Amino acid sequence: MRGLKILDFGEDLRSAEECGCGFRHERTLKNILIGPIGEALEVLEDLGLKPPFAVFYDPLTRNIAGRLVEEKLGARGVLIESPTFREAEEKLGEAGGAKTILGVGGGTVIDAAKYAAYRLRSDFIAVPTAPSHDGMVSPIVSLFLEGRRKSILARSPRAAIIDLSILRSAPGDLIASGYGDILAKIVSIKDWQLGRDELGEPYCETAEKLILGSLNELIDCLVDKRSPLGCLEPLVRALVNSGAAMMLVESSRPASGSEHLISHYLDMALGRRLRHGIQCALGTLAMAAYHKLKNPNWWRGGRYDPEAIRSYVSMAGAPSDLREAGIPIEVMRRAIARAWRIRPKRYTILHKFKPDEEDAAEILKHAKLV
Repeated sequence: MRGLKILDFGEDLRSAEECGCGFRHERTLKNILIGPIGEALEVLEDLGLKPPFAVFYDPLTRNIAGRLVEEKLGARGVLIESPTFREAEEKLGEAGGAKTILGVGGGTVIDAAKYAAYRLRSDFIAVPTAPSHDGMVSPIVSLFLEGRRKSILARSPRAAIIDLSILRSAPGDLIASGYGDILAKIVSIKDWQLGRDELGEPYCETAEKLILGSLNELIDCLVDKRSPLGCLEPLVRALVNSGAAMMLVESSRPASGSEHLISHYLDMALGRRLRHGIQCALGTLAMAAYHKLKNPNWWRGGRYDPEAIRSYVSMAGAPSDLREAGIPIEVMRRAIARAWRIRPKRYTILHKFKPDEEDAAEILKHAKLV
């Protein structure tokens, strides 16, 4: 079809046997459809995605694209209003009987739809309306349970529909959030390597290559164009590849380290919610500085130096210090000192050294966050 590109995902990735990492390289994701949503919907059955359909959306994303999906596919509409497992569980009945479930929206909607598809054993299609996070094709569901964010392993989508015209019109803070979530991989990969080198944790070089290749492409574009919108396609590729890396190892380990734990703490501690990727960007600045201080195997060269990361964060339109983000210093100090307790078995730089609040104050100074 004119204007629609259908990509077979992962054909050039090494198999589990070729990689030798010990992970089984799950390959649920088959197709990436890039182009107008209306055209993409016309080829779903040709790709083996069958009716009846259900579509999840929130009040905003229903108007952006959810109603189009509903009408074009004759899909049952399911409205999501809160980012909780309780609501996702309650909506299972409304989606019951659907062979294919689509999630049209941001993180909350996509994760709720992903959860429903997993529980109902339906195929799932992600239809992001903003490039705000790397969960669009990951197998991870992250929603709130009793006031705390909880992540579980579900299953990646069978396909993703990427309409760049819709993503381009997303609010700037959502786009900045996507950049922050990708820049976070500079730290999360090093935290994973700590687990590999010090605890013998399994490690997948194919997943690492998938993430770092698209991360570097995105940084090159951002430095060249200094425009978040000018690098939208590399951003989307990086978000997809990060989610796919999690799919390969069936864990968030490649894409979520100490910087994400800090974000999870902020979710609980702040009286308001900042965008996930913006919190991760601030956590990345803090943890990159901490790694550079304490980890002799921190990245060589200047590309991933904390000061360089700060410049990328600013180019992406995200805040690069606590004052600009509106985060109290004492809250961030507690986040650095306590975030490791959220996932005590995920080994990171925070788990290795367990800084106290006095250490955290020094980290914030080194990171130039205060």
